[in-house]
Amino acid sequence: MEITISVSERAEQKIRKQAEEHGKDVSEFVGEFVEENFANGKMNGGDKIENTENKKERKHNLLKFAGMFSSGKTDTAERMYEILYSEDFDPAEGFSIK
Repeated sequence: MEITISVSERAEQKIRKQAEEHGKDVSEFVGEFVEENFANGKMNGGDKIENTENKKERKHNLLKFAGMFSSGKTDTAERMYEILYSEDFDPAEGFSIK
């Protein structure tokens, strides 16, 4: 597959220098660079590039946080004042360490 890209002069110089150092022509060097970075997950904002066939099996990144801070107690909102005042809470001081 052939793709045409535009880069700055500075980037072009760096690409040509790296290609020369690796003994490859520019198109071969850039092609290998792109393939390697997609395979290592370094593209797409740092997210691992995954096969679209597995899209249904993929879990959302935020699911790993689900339940992380759950105490298992379900009535804390209803008992807010009881819980706060049982811990010697002074509304004027707020939550401070004496």
